Amino acid sequence: MQTARAGRPAEPGDDPAPGLAGVPGARDLLDALASPGPACILVRGNSGSGKSLLLAAARNTLSADGRRVVSTLDGAAGDDPLVLGAAHTLADDALATVCALVRQSRRTVVVATEPRPHRTPLTDLISTMHAHGTVIDLRPLAPADVVARARRRGIALTPGLTRTLHDSSAGLLAAVDAGLDAAEVAGADDAAVRSAVTSYLQSALRHLDADMLSALALCAHGFGLDTVDLSAVLDLPPDASRDLADRVRASAFVSRADAAAPAVRALVGATIGVTRLRELQSRLLTARLDAATLDAPTALAFADAGLDDPRLARFLCGCADSAEPARAAALLAAAVRAGADARSLALRRAEVSALSGDLDTAEALADAALDRADALDGAELVAAVRISASVAACRGAVARSADLYEWLGPDRVGTDAAIASTVLLAAGRPDAAGASAAGGRPGPPTSGAAGVALLAEGLRQSVTGAGALAMNSLTRAMSLLNTSVHTRLLPDTATAVTALLCLHSGELAHADSVLRRALESDPPSSVARTRHLVLSAWTAMVGGDLAAAAALVDALPTDRTLPGREALFVHALRVGLARRNGDVGALQREWAAARPVVAGYSADLLSLLPLGELWLAAVRVGESGRIAHLVEQAQDLLSRLGEPALWGASLHWYGVQAAILGDNPSQLLPHARALAAAAEVSAYSAGLATAGRVWLRVLREEADAAEVESAARTLERIGLPWDGARLAGEAALRVSDTRGATTLLQVARSLRGTTGAPAPGADVVAAPEPTVGTLTDREADVARLLLLGHTHREIGARLYIAPKTVEHHVARIRRRLGANSRSELLSMLRALGYGTVEPSAS
Repeated sequence: MQTARAGRPAEPGDDPAPGLAGVPGARDLLDALASPGPACILVRGNSGSGKSLLLAAARNTLSADGRRVVSTLDGAAGDDPLVLGAAHTLADDALATVCALVRQSRRTVVVATEPRPHRTPLTDLISTMHAHGTVIDLRPLAPADVVARARRRGIALTPGLTRTLHDSSAGLLAAVDAGLDAAEVAGADDAAVRSAVTSYLQSALRHLDADMLSALALCAHGFGLDTVDLSAVLDLPPDASRDLADRVRASAFVSRADAAAPAVRALVGATIGVTRLRELQSRLLTARLDAATLDAPTALAFADAGLDDPRLARFLCGCADSAEPARAAALLAAAVRAGADARSLALRRAEVSALSGDLDTAEALADAALDRADALDGAELVAAVRISASVAACRGAVARSADLYEWLGPDRVGTDAAIASTVLLAAGRPDAAGASAAGGRPGPPTSGAAGVALLAEGLRQSVTGAGALAMNSLTRAMSLLNTSVHTRLLPDTATAVTALLCLHSGELAHADSVLRRALESDPPSSVARTRHLVLSAWTAMVGGDLAAAAALVDALPTDRTLPGREALFVHALRVGLARRNGDVGALQREWAAARPVVAGYSADLLSLLPLGELWLAAVRVGESGRIAHLVEQAQDLLSRLGEPALWGASLHWYGVQAAILGDNPSQLLPHARALAAAAEVSAYSAGLATAGRVWLRVLREEADAAEVESAARTLERIGLPWDGARLAGEAALRVSDTRGATTLLQVARSLRGTTGAPAPGADVVAAPEPTVGTLTDREADVARLLLLGHTHREIGARLYIAPKTVEHHVARIRRRLGANSRSELLSMLRALGYGTVEPSAS
């Protein structure tokens, strides 16, 4: 008994016989024929796979010693070897005769056949061959087989031409040979080879009967070879449809997965004609609808094939009703291709496109609807404005969102009054927000409507200073909007607004909690998920977990450009991380990358945090003028809203830090006063006000260590440990009392330790003296920061040591390395590799 074999691929040096190079299974055939005694071999493969070549090789091998080889059953008397082709065309009794010869095992029998899995006598023959001989299954040629076959003919294929030949022929041996014939004449002419393969396939198609062409046309367009479908479409009895499916699968055009090669689709369409193709598709659609077996993938395949049918359009629209946004967008687009009215579906398509993150399509569809506003009914107009305003908000253009709602006006806003009020308030237009809220009409008290109303109320309460009430309203809004947030587009999510209010209030744990809950249910590609991930990264950064913040930023989706709103946050995150890591080079690079977004952004209430971080970056690199317009817009917005303490405190805190970075105490005063005024409303503002006041005293060198430590600890308590460490470190460089300076450095180190950054290490005095040309760990840190462009004061603040100590370290490094000048010192440090590693925070 011998085992069945799949024709193995060609290997280097494996050239079994002329004409067989690169033919899978050729070596298996010759090995079986060379074995002692009679051999029984069955070669199975699709049309054009090389069966005839293997049979010819078998005849040549068997007749080489003078034996008579017979090719028909009529001449199969005695023990002469039998080489028989096209066994699938034999009658049942003839197949039974071959089976008997194989069982007798007295003579060599080589049989070739196409697959016919539903023909019992042929499957009996294959089973007999499995039991008494060898079955060789021919597979498509791999690229290596193509190269081997070309080499045997003296043709050197380039890698590009190999890909062209293999892809266009789908590895079909006969088609490969047609391409090699062309390459032999035309050389490495890609077009000539492709044309020759196409001509072979066209010729093969012309030899198919009408039913095979029809079945192949359906298969090539993605509808498979289901026998029930074939019976209904071609009016065939079940047995005939099974035989037809087997014949098509055994043709040169279909893979074992019932898929046609890409080139076949166009060729079979041209052969059968558009009219016949549409007739077949329509009959198949009718059959599937009547049998209730039509599914969404098949309906999409009908639309992709170009079938225009109102029944198909209705079915696709129905599937979209229960699909997630990205899938619904594809289904609705297919419905339009299938003949659905594009205008009537425009707003549905816009909404699901935006929810899935495709803002470009959503904006185009919504704006097109607004261009014909006079033709829309009231509900359609309100929906078009909501979608367009939401897309604008995602792009960071809340002012445009507000313009849309002001254009719509209180009289037409209807049940979307709460949404309009939220947008107008975020844009700093409180009067218009109030008018919109008063002019709207209530709709059904659904959870979605109640959630949107609570979101608007929570934002209004936060602006008026009622922090506890605002948080209560927003938390209830999140609960009510938990499901509709993924089916109805809004300018922002209740989770995002709640998290931002938490961040503006120093409640980092609360922000992290609500964001984590939302991310558990956010669809992967949704704009809501991206929004929540960005805010999670911001929460981590502010809390001092810089590694987690960087990881979240790096993990953001890269398959499409971030919307403008999230892009602003991400740029601010990157400059914020660079600033906190003391990496001046990275800060400059990230600021340069952020400038285009900054230039095109308009300030709104929900973007004050990234604006503040970018403000500090601009001051640090000496380009504050590039962001001055946004700072002015933000301050004007806060003024129009009546200086809301809960939202304004963070921006004023950034203003305090900007003044400190610019070493300009006079610019700090207005922000300190604003924080002092806000201190009456919230503990967070009070903590910032105290810290701002102490920082001003530090700049004037009037602060003592005790009040600095208290302010730094307060900053830690309200969720700003990194800021507290920086305040203590800066003060340690300015106080005249040595003991106080030491205490503040210890405070800075302890606060920096709570952020997850490395704890400060011991000073250089305790370190062993290194050998000449090497540096202590602390000197290495100083060296790296020098190469990053930091001043002695900045290095001291980074390492929590005095500027004078930095100066001593630099002098010791120069002596140890023998540098005669600063430029020579920097060159030597770079040569030693100190410019390639980020210094520690110790």
